[in-house]
Amino acid sequence: MKQFFKKNLQLIAISAGHFTNDFYMNLLPPILFAFSRSLGWSLAQQSMVAFVVVTGGTLFQPLVGYLLDKVGKSSYLMIGLIWISFMMSITGLISNFYLLVIVAGLASIASSLYHPLGSSIAVNLAEGSRGKSLSIFMTIGGLARTFSPMVSIPIVNIFGLKALVFFMIPGFLVAYFLKFAEIDKIKNRVAGDTQEKKDKRKKVSRNKIKWLTLLVCMHSAQVMLERIIIVFGVQIMVMKAIGVIPAGIILSAFMFLRSVGTLAGGHLSDSFGEIKILIVFNILTCGIYTIALFSQGAWVITGIILLGFTLNATLTAEITISHQILPENINLGTGTIMGFPGTIAGLLMLVFGKFSDIFGLMKVAQLTTCLSLVPVILSFYLLKKIESLMADTV
Repeated sequence: MKQFFKKNLQLIAISAGHFTNDFYMNLLPPILFAFSRSLGWSLAQQSMVAFVVVTGGTLFQPLVGYLLDKVGKSSYLMIGLIWISFMMSITGLISNFYLLVIVAGLASIASSLYHPLGSSIAVNLAEGSRGKSLSIFMTIGGLARTFSPMVSIPIVNIFGLKALVFFMIPGFLVAYFLKFAEIDKIKNRVAGDTQEKKDKRKKVSRNKIKWLTLLVCMHSAQVMLERIIIVFGVQIMVMKAIGVIPAGIILSAFMFLRSVGTLAGGHLSDSFGEIKILIVFNILTCGIYTIALFSQGAWVITGIILLGFTLNATLTAEITISHQILPENINLGTGTIMGFPGTIAGLLMLVFGKFSDIFGLMKVAQLTTCLSLVPVILSFYLLKKIESLMADTV
């Protein structure tokens, strides 16, 4: 065990950093009900906070990924962790809505740095097993989303929002762990530095944009459904006669299965192909999401938990396809798939929150079952056009 830890120390360190980063990114959304209870926020205001957190962590990912493909700075990982841990932790001390929006938005920008840079370093650390190394990095980071509501909801419910200030301590400790593992000494590889690759990008750039847009639209719908559950899931479950603490546990189970779904989806994608995985799990998501919102009791609980798995089982396949589209620039591909959809979903959440204030949360949430059809339709379109996609990217 000691030898394993020593050999994989740097991968463990950046994965621990990913876990910490994602913990802070998912700290506020599940406890927005507590801000509403203490400060009297409307659903629209809760949506605004969720929007700035999501947008700050996603909007700049494609740009950061593009820049990191040219200049790699591994030391930025530690700076980002200190940044996000401090600023997210002080949000519980802020009572002014607009100031909190600014602080939360600035804090979440650090996440747009960690994801593309961390995933690139994880791939660079691999010894003949890029997929395995990347899946470890992604899965460990995804597990943080399980612990965020599990830890934050009970603490805030018992001790109040000011207790969030103590959450900065783990972030500082993990940043030190990255320094101890000498992450700052890793030279991140850059891509796209040959004339052949530059020529290739020019020849197929329009086709790449076309296929990446399709994937972005697909993932945007999935992220929107996911954000509804994360931000308003507790309130939706309370409206269905489920208590706050049980709802927090259910939400944690939802988060946990997100990580399981990401890992399982990657393995299944290797065995059965990306397109089949997209079709099967997007259909399952559509059915399960509808059942969860239009049913009661055990059906609601089971549906929300299973959604964590089905919504994320397609993520690896989508990223893999983006790498096929941009083989010479995988940071940009990953940043695009993980970046733009979060921003688009954040904008849609603003609309969702406003309409929920007017027409009621449950009615608007049930209406979004129509949105769950979008990934299904796009999956079948991709199946029909897959030969054209491969021809455009070779």
